[in-house]
Amino acid sequence: MKVKIDPDLCTACELCVEAVPDVFEMSDDVAVVKVSTVPSDLEDDVRDAADSCPAEAIIVEE
Repeated sequence: MKVKIDPDLCTACELCVEAVPDVFEMSDDVAVVKVSTVPSDLEDDVRDAADSCPAEAIIVEE
């Protein structure tokens, strides 16, 4: 699975960073993805973060 953040939609709420710090981090007031491919043991957490994103800025690519 791959994941990306739409920087135009991200509101820098940091929910994804708090939920999955091994995948997301903050950079220049927007969240960014730290890994090119999500580790399989974190896929469910990333999906949950995407579902919880208030700006719908997290894009999951299966």
